[in-house]
Amino acid sequence: MATTKFYLDMRGKAKDGKGSVVIILAHNQTTTSFSTGVRLLPTQWNGSSVIKLPGKEAINAELIHKKQQIDKELALLALNDGFNSLTASQIKHEIESGKKKRHTGKSLVRDLFNEYISLGMKKNTETIYRLTLKKVLEFSGNDVSINDIDYEWLCKFDCFLAKTQCANGRSIYLRSLRAVCNYALKIEATQKYPFRLFSIKQEETKKRSVFVENLRRFRDFLTDSDNKMYRDYFFLMFYLIGINSVDLLLAKKSQVQKGRLEYIRAKTGKSYSIKIEPEAQEIINRYKGKGDYLLNAMDHCKHYQNFARQINEHLKLIGEKRVEYIHETDDLFDIPIRKVTIEPIIKGITTYYARHTWATIAHEIGIQSDTISQALGHSFGNKTTLIYIKLDQAVVDEANRKVIDYFNLTT
Repeated sequence: MATTKFYLDMRGKAKDGKGSVVIILAHNQTTTSFSTGVRLLPTQWNGSSVIKLPGKEAINAELIHKKQQIDKELALLALNDGFNSLTASQIKHEIESGKKKRHTGKSLVRDLFNEYISLGMKKNTETIYRLTLKKVLEFSGNDVSINDIDYEWLCKFDCFLAKTQCANGRSIYLRSLRAVCNYALKIEATQKYPFRLFSIKQEETKKRSVFVENLRRFRDFLTDSDNKMYRDYFFLMFYLIGINSVDLLLAKKSQVQKGRLEYIRAKTGKSYSIKIEPEAQEIINRYKGKGDYLLNAMDHCKHYQNFARQINEHLKLIGEKRVEYIHETDDLFDIPIRKVTIEPIIKGITTYYARHTWATIAHEIGIQSDTISQALGHSFGNKTTLIYIKLDQAVVDEANRKVIDYFNLTT
């Protein structure tokens, strides 16, 4: 029976004192090995996994994935007659030649995109990848092989995108293409990696934050009932540490536990637990949902995107109204036409301002950057050791209370 296991090969005299992690294949009293591309010191290996090395979790996951691929190939080969008579080296040859046969003809970018998408991703992410493929095909004029994409091709493609996209828009398409190139390299559909030298440029995202005085004026401004409801939703997001609209509008009543909103952020898949402060609870009570949903947004709209769009539209309508009369004349009459315009208190405001403004106020009142990062769900410090740290949620609760208290101050 064929078996596989990891082994740290220390043969040879490497100057750095490192050995190569290989996957040993044993069968019929013969052995061979598969390279993993991982090199380690003896102190960084415990016989089956990587230890004492930053990023070891990712490396171990990749090693396990490679071993699982080999084990899967073995299981398929074992179904064939004559498998038991093969040597380990012959099995290795069958595995490697089988991979090449499977990927012959799969070098077209269209096929690789579709295959990568089929592995599973969120609907919005899939849309981005399909739009990227569309741009690639528009640029190439026809389908293109992954092996035709090199540094020069990427530079020309970037210039093509620049005709209609800003730097951040281009970066989205280029990062999607890079992910597919990484996938092609991983499944050995190509030996080329054009992004090794190509740098994806990205502009710094414009900060969506407002001065606290302006935010208070926005809160207190007299407006009609529709605008007031959408403004309440905005401030509920603010009181809940800038929660995203999708997570708030789709939140269920069952997610409120012991005075906290427990949810998984749709964008990142991270778990959040936010204490519902009195200001937030007052708004929740005002707009309770009729059924399972926490709020009544889904009572008004079938899709949360529609309600989120309405919030952004109505937030821009909160401001001073200006009335002008434009005179149009004909042969007999001078007809005044009444024109009403609105000077918004916060120009260009959207629900994203709640998140960025919370962070800005927190920074202004002296809350530590690590606490702000924790509150927003961002990584900070050492990414590897962070998962072992039990984060103190009380620190985030205190920070949110300080931000809300500062916002509520009257001058």
